[in-house]
Amino acid sequence: MKRIYIWSLAMIAFNLLSAQCYQDRHSTIADDAWISCEMTANPNASRGLSHWIMYDFGEVYKLGQTHFWNVNANDRTDEGISQAVIDYSYDGITWTEWGTFNLNEANGSTFYEGEDGPHFNDLKARYILITTIENHGGDCVGLSEIKIETSGITTSTEDLSEIGVTQLSVFPNPADAITQLKIASSVSLQAQMKINDMSGRTISEQQISIREGENQFPINASDLTAGQYVISITSGDYNSFVNLSVVHAN
Repeated sequence: MKRIYIWSLAMIAFNLLSAQCYQDRHSTIADDAWISCEMTANPNASRGLSHWIMYDFGEVYKLGQTHFWNVNANDRTDEGISQAVIDYSYDGITWTEWGTFNLNEANGSTFYEGEDGPHFNDLKARYILITTIENHGGDCVGLSEIKIETSGITTSTEDLSEIGVTQLSVFPNPADAITQLKIASSVSLQAQMKINDMSGRTISEQQISIREGENQFPINASDLTAGQYVISITSGDYNSFVNLSVVHAN
């Protein structure tokens, strides 16, 4: 069953809401829009300080067509987004770039109907992050509303144990120098291993071949600063995570 998620961007908590738009018109009040006048630290650390907005669907969904309403206040339409980049994530830590999109400036009319945005073509994600690249010339950046079509909860983040990976651990943990990622599996498969810090920044990533039986993959913790990390293993629509603590001796 398809659903439409609608966000009124003036709200602090982004829940499933009734649209502020009517069938043929949209608010021209600035307070009905999300407007950012100061850059802040982006959840995707690689984006640095930026104007951004993030959505948490609460579950992993297949995403479809989007529809955007830019800032429609008569004297502030130039603050609407002109170009932005979209990142998506299963866990809010590891981000993947989807791509960029462009929006026209709103016309300030109560009959403003917005425009279709990207079609995600059943992209599977729990989090969507929109980061502004450019606006239409104003001092701040904003949007009025977004609709995102979904097609139900997906199993994208089912644990790797569902397909035969029976153990995932790191030893020693905490680690100072070399530690081993241990994987036990009843099947052979290709996977991607990523190490992320707690801000979500990807420290390293590589393709690994998991064979049937016991597997060990060395990780050089001496290359990592002291702190907490998340090691993720992803194969197709399945993934698992294990935490790694790095503590260096004085």
